[in-house]
Amino acid sequence: MKKNNIIFDDEFPSTFTNDPVVKKLPPNRLRKHSVTVRLNEVELSKVNHFRGQLSRSCWLRSSALQQLPPSVPEINKEAWQELTGSIQKLNDLTSFLLRRGEDAQPLSHEVSALKLKLSHVRDALVIPPKN
Repeated sequence: MKKNNIIFDDEFPSTFTNDPVVKKLPPNRLRKHSVTVRLNEVELSKVNHFRGQLSRSCWLRSSALQQLPPSVPEINKEAWQELTGSIQKLNDLTSFLLRRGEDAQPLSHEVSALKLKLSHVRDALVIPPKN
């Protein structure tokens, strides 16, 4: 699955530290421009419906930059969540096997292959963003 969010990456400062140097954004990441948009009641209702848990500004920015995340249809949500849990358990198993050393490597490769296949099934449950 392609990377959906190109705004945030490994260079984005962590909010889990108190180090002011780490929290400072590089100049090209500072948002210093503001855009105002006026909406009628119907338009606002549509924005509120589509944005889900995102703030209006975040959703409008992501929509304008064609970076909306895919959505999971209601009928697929339970399966998507179950697959996510299974993939996490396989991640834990992979970590355990890696700590076991050379003897566990063949099994570790099999678990990784299974994890990849489950990820593909999970990705098939989402609706790609409309751009």
